[in-house]
Amino acid sequence: MSGLLFWFLLGQAASLLPAFPVGTELRLVSPDLLTVYSSGRVTDDRELIVDLPLDAGTELRLLVFPPNASAEEVAEALSPARALFGRVADDRADVWVRFADHEEPVSLRRWLAEERDIVLLLVTRR
Repeated sequence: MSGLLFWFLLGQAASLLPAFPVGTELRLVSPDLLTVYSSGRVTDDRELIVDLPLDAGTELRLLVFPPNASAEEVAEALSPARALFGRVADDRADVWVRFADHEEPVSLRRWLAEERDIVLLLVTRR
């Protein structure tokens, strides 16, 4: 993806995802939202560490929960309309996120680094 297009997508995507303060939880779940594959929280060091037990190309959804989320915030994050679609990258080092308004998927790793100053660490054990 060209640099200019990526920056355009980042700018558009920034308005769709929360600020990711320390304690924000990211859950990787099945496309039907019924199975939790893994989760991680943003640390004080601005890292988001998530176990990635999934194979390359696996479709998934991403749920984002703010720190100390209220019942209403949890319900909103669990809404199918808020859950983002994604796919595990071929090298399993990233998740490609699809936004409804964009044809091209966006690198979650790059988006978090560039827009939220967060290092995404996907831990793969195989």
